[in-house]
Amino acid sequence: MGKRLRFRDFSVRATDRFRDDATYCAHRRLSLCLPRPKFLSGLALLVIFAAPLLAQTNAAAPNVGSTLFEIPSRQYLFGDWGGKRTVLEEKGIKFDFFYISDMQANPSGGLQQTQAGWERFRGTIDINFDRLIQWQGVSFHATGLWQSGANLGGKIGTLANPSDLVSAHTTRLDSFWLQQLFLNNKLRIRAGQLAGLDFYGNQEYGGSWLIEPLGYAFGNLFSSIYESFNPAGTPGAEVRFAPTRSFYLKSAVMAGNRNPYQQDPTGTNFQISDTPNFLFETGYLLNQPDGKDGTSAHSTAKSYPGEYKFGGVYNGGKFTDPAGRKSSGNYLVYGMASQALFRSQAGSNRGLDATLGFDWSPGDVSRENKQITAGVRFNAPFAHRAKDRVAAGFVYSKISDPFRNFGALLGGPLLGSEKAFELNYSLQVTPYFLLQPTFQYYVNVGGNPNLSNAPVLGFRTKVTF
Repeated sequence: MGKRLRFRDFSVRATDRFRDDATYCAHRRLSLCLPRPKFLSGLALLVIFAAPLLAQTNAAAPNVGSTLFEIPSRQYLFGDWGGKRTVLEEKGIKFDFFYISDMQANPSGGLQQTQAGWERFRGTIDINFDRLIQWQGVSFHATGLWQSGANLGGKIGTLANPSDLVSAHTTRLDSFWLQQLFLNNKLRIRAGQLAGLDFYGNQEYGGSWLIEPLGYAFGNLFSSIYESFNPAGTPGAEVRFAPTRSFYLKSAVMAGNRNPYQQDPTGTNFQISDTPNFLFETGYLLNQPDGKDGTSAHSTAKSYPGEYKFGGVYNGGKFTDPAGRKSSGNYLVYGMASQALFRSQAGSNRGLDATLGFDWSPGDVSRENKQITAGVRFNAPFAHRAKDRVAAGFVYSKISDPFRNFGALLGGPLLGSEKAFELNYSLQVTPYFLLQPTFQYYVNVGGNPNLSNAPVLGFRTKVTF
């Protein structure tokens, strides 16, 4: 990480803080003053252009008449490791490795016109002890990563970050837990190091967009309530009860570490600091698919899966209002509906999905106290491109009245709400390589009507190893 590191006073947004120099970088979750990183762009380009060649390694000889440069269908860039990967999965040990990067720029508008990128290498292991040692209902999960880059949202001054990858430069063990199932899998108990935003306030269709509140989870959950996030998981435990396949209740307690990267830089200290978060969610699942790819392969009728959930988070610690007065306790509630609206044929997920979400927190101590997300996506817009997707989204982020009025009294602009739009196309070039060009447009950047609207152009690449 860079030598200069500044953690955000979370009651104040980057759009109306005093800035000491042009390198100030406001982050959605943590604020960092970092020098411009050296990207692994050369490696990324090498992977991208070498992928078609590597895909043919150990592949069966092409049939007569096949195209010379035809790319065999394989799920991972490095294949099945000579069959060892499949053997391990059959024994209950599964690995997932990928590289992902966002490269974006705003040619006009916002606090400044600039460009930035963020990249991440991530690895995950899941062990199902049912298969490994026949210990029924027990599984283990761990994930770690390296990431680096620059925060475009902080440079522009947005409330909704253009990239859902951005946080601190780190090499870190993100999360790990041990899980036990009871009552014929109806009751689940999980304990370890958890990222709250992965499970409470997360988007059902996350990954279909780059903008943070749609691509990952509501963007004000940490700044308002200190809910832990990926990749800065904190110690916690969760109980989930699903009496039927269509209904569940779950609740968790997690450490509400306010400076998680500082308090546990590597993710291995199992640090419990500050006051805990108490989380709750209930959900209704409609017409859930049976297939691993999200389809119901054996269905003779069209299926329209959906998920409807409502939840909340409470933290009993001290929170500061705009005047600097401290009070005890703060909470946030949220709701989300995600539903398939159209399917072209039975047993297929080709068609239209829509999602709508909101969250709210008391505005006296939560500066960005309201957020609304909405999005639509069309899976397989072209019949011969089954894994492609086109998506459009909208994010509304509002500054609470107490904070906007107090800022105006100090001579700042009268802040209001920010509206952000996104349109993207996910091009699944090969099963292991994704290219996702994106256009975003911000109205009233940072809720500041004095800033010019900001278009953001860029793209995401993802390579699965």
